[in-house]
Amino acid sequence: MENENKNTGIKIITGILAVLLVIAGAFAIKLYNQEKNTKAELTKEKQVVLKDLKQMVSKYDAVIEENNLKDTDLNQARDRIQVLIDSVETMEADISVLRRYRDEVYKLKKEREFLFTQNDSLRGMNKMLAMRVDSTTYELEVEQMKRDSLSMEKNKLAEKVALGSSLSASKLRGTGVIQRNSGKLVENDRARRVDKIRACYTVPQNRIAEAGDKELYVQILDPKDQVLGENKTIAIDSVTNVTYSAISKFYYENTSLDICENIDPIGEDFEKGVYKINVYDGGRVIAQTTVVLD
Repeated sequence: MENENKNTGIKIITGILAVLLVIAGAFAIKLYNQEKNTKAELTKEKQVVLKDLKQMVSKYDAVIEENNLKDTDLNQARDRIQVLIDSVETMEADISVLRRYRDEVYKLKKEREFLFTQNDSLRGMNKMLAMRVDSTTYELEVEQMKRDSLSMEKNKLAEKVALGSSLSASKLRGTGVIQRNSGKLVENDRARRVDKIRACYTVPQNRIAEAGDKELYVQILDPKDQVLGENKTIAIDSVTNVTYSAISKFYYENTSLDICENIDPIGEDFEKGVYKINVYDGGRVIAQTTVVLD
């Protein structure tokens, strides 16, 4: 009887142990599945965090490249996010760590919004400043153009006044002349008989010309373009020289004045041909004519 009771007790204990083993196995399987699901969720959450961070880096890169920014708050923020991405990629999935990273992502998004808004504001200000600079530059260019135009008009007016006040010569006429013993001059166009070439011209009245001592240069060229008479050269300025046959010196009183110069040949006689006569006021030719000796 006692043995039967012992066997019954053993069976009961064995049954209890079997039930406990089944329960423990089921619980272990449940824990394994829960751990597996939790790990999958953590991995998924980790990928979401990485995706958010990489999208932020891409947006920073786009703004930085578009605006050609260097060494700015945007660059520094982009670099911090890249460091965070490297950290997330190498970490083991953990709820507390991921929660901390999610909080960091939220803060970075807020910072990004602030920096982008600030950048847009600066860009707007820069555009306004650029527009103001362009407007100011344009106004300065217009003013410079006006000054240049006024300067040109002033110079033109000065030139006109200078030309208007300059002497001129009119009625220039050249003739060959024979000089009598009495001093009387007789016109002749025979080269072998002519003693001098006579150049006569009129300095017209000019009320705006300054009165005083004046000089005009008479130049006569023979058929070989040799200068007759004094054949001297005077420097008018650094680039202009005039070789003259005679200098007409006179006192000008703003009234019409007739002037004549008698020019000798280079040798004993004049050659046949065309002789050119020029009258200069400084370096400017104010009258020209020719005379032909046969």
